[in-house]
Amino acid sequence: SFIGFSNSTENINDGQQAAMSITHALTLLGSSGTDTATTLADGTIIGQLKVIVHDVDGGASTMAVTDPLGFADIVFTTAGDTATLMWTGTTGWAILSQHPAVSDIGLVDISNG
Repeated sequence: SFIGFSNSTENINDGQQAAMSITHALTLLGSSGTDTATTLADGTIIGQLKVIVHDVDGGASTMAVTDPLGFADIVFTTAGDTATLMWTGTTGWAILSQHPAVSDIGLVDISNG
């Protein structure tokens, strides 16, 4: 068997909504302009997972996280960029994995970490 998110998926494009849902485990992110902004609020349950897949590339999208754990923000640049985060409670969102579609570019800005 497998784990799927059929009942917990959102498909957004920059400009349509800025806030990523914390009630959907998977966000498919389509960017439509240069350096558009998205946000991720605090989770609701310790251990909550959030997966973001940049599936349509129209430019970069910077995601500001309300309570990041050890990083400042996540920049989705190319279709195929992904990030998986876990809500840890009062310490915030921890990055479990991140994958840039272009191997020489990192997604995570750790300047505030």
